[in-house]
Amino acid sequence: VISEGTQEERDHYGTLYLRFLMSGPTRAKMLHADPHPGNYRVLTDGRLGILDFGAVARLPEGRPAARGSLLRLAITGDAEAVVEGLRAEGFLKKDIEVDTEVFFNALMPFAEPAEHEFFHFSRDWMRSHFNRLNDPRNPDFSVGFKINLPPSYMLIHRTWLGGIAVLSQMDATVPM
Repeated sequence: VISEGTQEERDHYGTLYLRFLMSGPTRAKMLHADPHPGNYRVLTDGRLGILDFGAVARLPEGRPAARGSLLRLAITGDAEAVVEGLRAEGFLKKDIEVDTEVFFNALMPFAEPAEHEFFHFSRDWMRSHFNRLNDPRNPDFSVGFKINLPPSYMLIHRTWLGGIAVLSQMDATVPM
């Protein structure tokens, strides 16, 4: 699908892929944490087959509630509340000072898709954010050095970043 799929196929399988990644914590209390394309198969009846459950996050309470509330705050543009929430969840240690607006703007690509009913993931979109966050001349570059990834979020973060990467490779438009 990534290399030869029609746009309809990309959107269909992108939607199934995203639905699977996002619904696992609620439905199974687990997160499939190895989102690379080799772990998925297109089945002849249009379903998506999933392989390799060797990397999973057990989430007995489902997705962390803070993740949803922080996403909602980000969409509304409440930078102060997002930074406070990230600090409360352990993403920012108490002694780390940040410029709230720079920090917020650097992290917005993680929330941007959720601002839309349908979002088109593309390599160009992903590349623009990757280049911005990896350019030492850009103020957003230093943000990554200030983030503390709590262990409880490690596989969630891996899945979200990997999922965004796969959807961008697929050039898929999916319901958010």
